[in-house]
Amino acid sequence: MDNYSDFAAYAKETGARMSDQPLLVEMTQHLDATQQELFDYVTDFHRLSEWIWSAKKSWADDTNSEAPGQVGSVRVIQPAAGKPVHEVVEAYEEPRMLAYAANDSSFFGTCTDHLSVVTCEPHPDGGTVFCWLAYGRLPSSPVKAWVGKKLFHVVLGKGIKNLERKFPAS
Repeated sequence: MDNYSDFAAYAKETGARMSDQPLLVEMTQHLDATQQELFDYVTDFHRLSEWIWSAKKSWADDTNSEAPGQVGSVRVIQPAAGKPVHEVVEAYEEPRMLAYAANDSSFFGTCTDHLSVVTCEPHPDGGTVFCWLAYGRLPSSPVKAWVGKKLFHVVLGKGIKNLERKFPAS
């Protein structure tokens, strides 16, 4: 993967502002889509199951949101097995950034205080650089900590691969 650190700066600033937990995983990829097109796709909560690994169905609960899909909205993701994961939108800046937090029970004791930040930054050569950061606290158990970190690597890595298939890298 190429070095897109300049394109990840805003995502990291946002994560540092919103979470005091360590950065667990960072993934970035240059995709062949406009900033708006990519942002619209990754923030369409009904389409998350198209690109997030292990998601079988997804939808939004906008009961407490400022506007559909924005701050206060809950991304509900039904995995292949188990209960749905609920992720609350904490920040939303169209067409650039979305931050969401999952409840602690979503990761079966492998991570707490979770926050993810996704950004879509236009690339000067065309396309958009997608950055996905995961913050959280891993448990003191070495086995659970390994599983937690591995889980984020797999979910984010496979999610990026699915986005590459949808929007092939430039």
